[in-house]
Amino acid sequence: MQVLQKAGISEGDTVYIASDVTLLLCEAFKHGVKTMKARNEYLNKLINTFQQAVGYKGTLLFPIFSWDFCRGKAFNVNESLGEVGSLNNWILQNRPDFVRTRHPLYSFLVWGQNAPLLAALDNIDAWGKDSPFAYLHYHGGKMLLFNVSLQRGFTFMHYVEQSVKVPYRYTKAFSGDYIDAEGQKNKRVYNMYVRDLSINSEEYLPEDFLLSSGAMWEYKIGGQSLGIIDLGKAYDIVADNLLNNNGCYCYKFTDYKIDWSKGATHEDDFSNRLS
Repeated sequence: MQVLQKAGISEGDTVYIASDVTLLLCEAFKHGVKTMKARNEYLNKLINTFQQAVGYKGTLLFPIFSWDFCRGKAFNVNESLGEVGSLNNWILQNRPDFVRTRHPLYSFLVWGQNAPLLAALDNIDAWGKDSPFAYLHYHGGKMLLFNVSLQRGFTFMHYVEQSVKVPYRYTKAFSGDYIDAEGQKNKRVYNMYVRDLSINSEEYLPEDFLLSSGAMWEYKIGGQSLGIIDLGKAYDIVADNLLNNNGCYCYKFTDYKIDWSKGATHEDDFSNRLS
């Protein structure tokens, strides 16, 4: 816990944790954590440490994003696995003190004082004004990158893109079967602000983008990498880069320049809405 405190995580904080525990578990294996039981005990201690760092007045969010709903598969709030880290799926299956938010594409496992509020959000847009991302923005949220690079883990950037309405994205609706926390199944529709695929681009996000501005801090502890991001500051920096500098630190565009005067490059697509 002292490591987290040193890195800038305090009691009462709201923290979004993106993680890759591969290196951590490899080190643990060298020190005797070799059975499933021992691994589970080790991961329980890790999660407990995060909880102790923020205390009961704090809130933790672990991303458990999945795109199966886009692929036509049913989403089950209690069972659908995520695609962004093994620790998050382990929490889903082993920690009943966490609850999952509702969006089938961009959900979080949440714990702490404001977990009930986050779990009650019924946002249709993945990155909209009523999403967990907006909550993080407006409530002093921090992001912890645990052995994850900024380029791999900074999904918050897409919330900024939707907030400023970048012209190279548009709203697309996805519909499918949805199984809620009580096991009730029905058809639902959710939106994502998707990228116009006719525009060639590659996410860039060099670490120095936020480090040099003071919105991010990095620590190396025992071979593990910790990055702490002030999401309020990061929002302003990313928005300014998109609005005034062609998103030069967000993307590498090929033969494209953001033109705010012409509006969206692609019409919104609601063809998948239920009739």
